[in-house]
Order: sequence, then C-alpha cells, then structure tokens
Amino acid sequence: MAIFNITGARAPLKPMVFELDIIEPPAALILLINPDNLTLKFTPKVTPERVRWTTRRSSSYILHAHHDELDTLNATGKSALFYNNDGLTSANRHETIGWENIQKLLSIYRNNGMNFNKKPMQKGSSVIDSVGRVLITYDDVLYKGHFDSFSLNESAEKPFYLDFSFDFKVTRMINVRGQSNTVSRQRLATGTNSGF
Repeated sequence: MAIFNITGARAPLKPMVFELDIIEPPAALILLINPDNLTLKFTPKVTPERVRWTTRRSSSYILHAHHDELDTLNATGKSALFYNNDGLTSANRHETIGWENIQKLLSIYRNNGMNFNKKPMQKGSSVIDSVGRVLITYDDVLYKGHFDSFSLNESAEKPFYLDFSFDFKVTRMINVRGQSNTVSRQRLATGTNSGF
C-alpha cells in the first residue's frame, strides 16, 4: 500500500484496471483514483426502411432494420496528487507517481489496442500488424472495446492534479463477479504499478 500513501490516495476497494489485448502486452495499469463519474450509454439505431422488391410481380415490402450502436462508457475523474519527496509540486510533477499514472493511461489511449511491427519501415515509423482491444475491468465487469476520445484538462485553480475524461466504445461486456482476479489484487496489495 506504499504507493497510495505517497500519492495521498486511499487504495480503492475495487480499482479500475486497464489492459491491452495484444501480443506481448505490457503490465496492467491500475488507476490510482477511480473515476468520479461513470456512465454507460445505450443508443438505439432507429432507421428502419421499407423497400419494395425490384420485380414487378411482387407488391410486398421488405423491412430493413439495422443493429444498435455500440454502448459508450463515459468516465470523468482526476489524477492522483502530484506529490514527491519535497511535498506537493506543480513544477516537478513529471517526477511524481500521480503524473506517471495518468501518462500511462494516456499512452494506453494512444495505443488503443494496436500491435506494431518491431521492424521500422522508415525512420520513426512502424507498421500496424494487427488491432487488438483495450480491456477495462471495474466493479466486477470487464469491458472490451476501444477508446473513442480522451481529454486532459489543467486549471490554474487546481495545479496539483489533472482532470480527465474519456469515451470508450464497448464491443463486449463480461460479468466476472465471483471469478478470482488474483493478479490485480496482488499488484494492489504490494503497491506495484509498473509497466507500460
């Protein structure tokens, strides 16, 4: 629990965990502070069409219906405090665990489940081998999908942390209640949040 004592945050009972479903994934990211607001939006697609058969013999209609839109998981929250050995800091925030945690979340958003070829084609570029998924585990539910948007906000009135919000398109939801999640619990108990 040492990591939570340094950042001024309490260890959440049910942490939000981010993972990448790709080849050779990095270690899971445990968010130091759970989001303040988490909503799941369902958007039905209401565009049914009645289309007539193309032949003259048939006078009946065909009803075309479309699948519903993907569910959207919207979350807003804040990073852990930018706290180092000298106390709260804004100037040296890049040296804090709270800054490192939110930057890892930003890098998961930028990767968004893509597997890159290890051999660069040209200087500074690489090819996408395949596209995986981002996995979010929270409150005994596993959300599989991809990020649609992500934003970080900084204000002068609150210089010791950043506000964030993201929209996540959910392709599959799995209820994992009752299944053991020993890896995440062990990481939380030891306070290790390495990886990525």
